[in-house]
Amino acid sequence: MGGLLVLVPLTLIAQRIGWPDWSQFVFSVGAVVPLAAYIGLATEALADRFGGKIGGLLNATFGNAPDLLVGVFGVRKGLIPLVKATLIGGLISNSALIMGLCFVVAGLAYGRPQFRRDEAGHHSVLMLLTLAAVLFPSVAAFGLCGSRTCGGESGRLFHVSVAIAIVLLLAYGAYVAYGIFGLERLGRDATQGREARVVAEVGEEVGTKRATIGWPLWLSLVVLGGTTVALVPVTDILTGSVAPVTSSLGWSQVFVGVIIVANAGNVAEGYAALKLARQLPGRPPPGGDSGLDLTLGIASASSVQIATFVAPLVVLYSLTSHRMNLVFGPIELAILALLVAIFAYVAQDGESNWLEGLELLALYAMAAILFYALPAAAFGG
Repeated sequence: MGGLLVLVPLTLIAQRIGWPDWSQFVFSVGAVVPLAAYIGLATEALADRFGGKIGGLLNATFGNAPDLLVGVFGVRKGLIPLVKATLIGGLISNSALIMGLCFVVAGLAYGRPQFRRDEAGHHSVLMLLTLAAVLFPSVAAFGLCGSRTCGGESGRLFHVSVAIAIVLLLAYGAYVAYGIFGLERLGRDATQGREARVVAEVGEEVGTKRATIGWPLWLSLVVLGGTTVALVPVTDILTGSVAPVTSSLGWSQVFVGVIIVANAGNVAEGYAALKLARQLPGRPPPGGDSGLDLTLGIASASSVQIATFVAPLVVLYSLTSHRMNLVFGPIELAILALLVAIFAYVAQDGESNWLEGLELLALYAMAAILFYALPAAAFGG
């Protein structure tokens, strides 16, 4: 992963001396991968030092930095289809691509790996919350506009999106209080939330299989700050090169956002989930978690952050620039709803196998083909 960091200066050089747009796009997408991965490593190192609550809060704050920065720069440049596609792509990637790969890896390693059904139900509810976050504004759009183009109703629809964004941010604050700080009841000592333990105590029950990163404090802070700062110009160049590249290649911004940009930003979560699925036991130890328990936690926590934190912030930021609502097209919503439903179904029996993982990957591949083949106008929203 460290070798890919060379793409960061290459991206800056390509933009400075005017290399072709396609090279700037390729370098910038590649540069997002190691930067996102090192943000994940830095937050894990800080969690090792300060505990799960601080680590969970840092992960919640910095874990989706690529998606947030793509949203900010994309809105500033009027690339609304790219921004929306990146957000929906992160949700689809978590529910199908990452979990599919984890089921395949864990299934090949342990046969029929098991996980806790009660916690799987908790994560399924969180995934349904992410679906509701993008479904409700789209339903509002249908109520206001029907099958017509919104036209004069676009202003009211934007105001609806802003109001829903505020509600989602409040819901995210409650999620952080409960899931990370373990605030179940006022006036009592809070226990550490499960999402925090996903970040801080991964594999503690089988500590012989997990070595802490062991970075000194100064190095963890430098890496976290440096990679976050480096993401700013990289994502600026990435969003600036999208329009000419998609025009020359005949791709839609929707395909680029859903498949390429979203997965580049999801590298940190995907790598952590795959490592846990392979290294931790195939069934929950007494009082602990299996590898799939923690990978389910990563997928659902990342989705919640995108839907209830990143997307609302981008909508509120759009008040200062090109306006963006939370309305998505019927194709995007149908694909996301199907994948979230399948996510909930495969998680309800408490065990999995490599075939279920392969089927999730097949569904993701079919969705990718659809996003590639259809023009941007087919997605609406």
